[in-house]
Amino acid sequence: MAMAFGLAAAPLAAQTQSATNASAAREAHAADQALNAQYKAASARLSPASRLLLRDAQRSWIAFRDSQCKFETSGAQGGSAYPLVQATCLKALSRQRTQQLRRIAACQEGDLACPR
Repeated sequence: MAMAFGLAAAPLAAQTQSATNASAAREAHAADQALNAQYKAASARLSPASRLLLRDAQRSWIAFRDSQCKFETSGAQGGSAYPLVQATCLKALSRQRTQQLRRIAACQEGDLACPR
């Protein structure tokens, strides 16, 4: 079929579900590491009182993330692709939170919308 469109058939790198799941888990872990680094950067520039508020917010966010991914992946529960779907959800939400924390860390002095 590929030749019908003038494309040479490229060899496909077949992966097992296990290998795909493992790759997704590595990506989710990397996103989590980036999130933790950004959390530390954001926390470092806050006052002690705001640092405690961020800590509480982060703990609540982690509970939200885990519950949200449990919900979003419930259709795949028990299947061989569940680890892939779960890791993909965790990665996506962790990246979103990393961006939120990056904005906090980049707040300019005097911006009243930024925590101090």
